[in-house]
Amino acid sequence: MKSARLLLPIFALLAFALTACGSSGSDSAADAFAQITPSEKIFTIDDFKPANFKISHEYDVEGLVGAISASNGFWKPSGDVAKEYEMRFYASHADAIELGTAMAIEASGETALLDEEDATWDEGLRDRRAYFAAPSSHGSGSIQAMYGGYAIYGNMVLLCEGANQEHALGHCAALMAIVDPPVIEQ
Repeated sequence: MKSARLLLPIFALLAFALTACGSSGSDSAADAFAQITPSEKIFTIDDFKPANFKISHEYDVEGLVGAISASNGFWKPSGDVAKEYEMRFYASHADAIELGTAMAIEASGETALLDEEDATWDEGLRDRRAYFAAPSSHGSGSIQAMYGGYAIYGNMVLLCEGANQEHALGHCAALMAIVDPPVIEQ
């Protein structure tokens, strides 16, 4: 147990270094990406297919109040490693905010509820967990949230892989820049 406590700061520094060196698109795009972005467009999972988003699972949304559909999968930014995402689609932006925010908070970040006994909606719960094996622990290790944070973009709640909210938003920004590129006025 004592060795695990000594390794925690090392893992934290490693995660920080990987976050600082990682690429999730241009820094300006990630900096400009808001956690909540209104949009009149009604998104579906089909909007992500042209970006080469790979769907791993389509979830049963029973128990995910107000959701029309939900999926998880991965996307590989150019020159980077694949990142995991979970998308929850609602009828409108207002519904995504009103009905999806609490469930997104519950499923992401340091306070994520990752046990079946605790989670309100346990569909896809295994996909929201990241496992880190402790050295020479013979199968034991720690479980952390796969999704460091979330964004609400139009009618969808987007859970994005990352070590923390800032890192996750960078991955959300990179994907959404491909799926819904900003209009540049001339």
